Amino acid sequence: MSYKQKAQEQKRDLILEEATALFIKEGYENMKISELAKNAGVSIGVIYTLFGSKETLYNHYVMNQMEYYIEVIKEELQHHTDHLEMLKVVTKIHFSAIIKNKNALKESIVSDPTFFLNIAADEDNPLLHLYTYIAETVMRPLLNEMGCQKDPLEVFFLYDGITLGMIKYWIVKGGDLMERVDEAIETLLLILKRS
Repeated sequence: MSYKQKAQEQKRDLILEEATALFIKEGYENMKISELAKNAGVSIGVIYTLFGSKETLYNHYVMNQMEYYIEVIKEELQHHTDHLEMLKVVTKIHFSAIIKNKNALKESIVSDPTFFLNIAADEDNPLLHLYTYIAETVMRPLLNEMGCQKDPLEVFFLYDGITLGMIKYWIVKGGDLMERVDEAIETLLLILKRS
């Protein structure tokens, strides 16, 4: 890699780091590219040259957050063997990520019901890999223990729907999302037992 390429990569990383802080603090709508340029010490033109648009920059932020939490989940699951406990760990990490990034994600989650579905649709997307990983690592053994013949990925999407509903409600109505971890798991288990 040439010096110029390395400098561009470092500049992109710095801009993305500053954008992440602003998205978390201000949210997508309120984040200003001019403030980002000032915080990163670059011109507005450089940001648009490197990222193209605010939306593309936001997509990079979302993907970086996902990649980070994917690694956190994989690392944490290595320390557990009980599949219900593993599901609880996944739910806690998921909810804590949403809480941390609430301002940045609330417009997308509440106004676009297909937001995470669209992100996950690409086969090369790390989120789809995470879904498959959780389906095989957590859901399949859990289903085997329950004697349930459902497809593990389908069960993951069912679980995802339950947690997304709780997240949307929390964004709109408030409360303590972390208090709902056990409820999310119990709801999934109740549905599986009835199927």
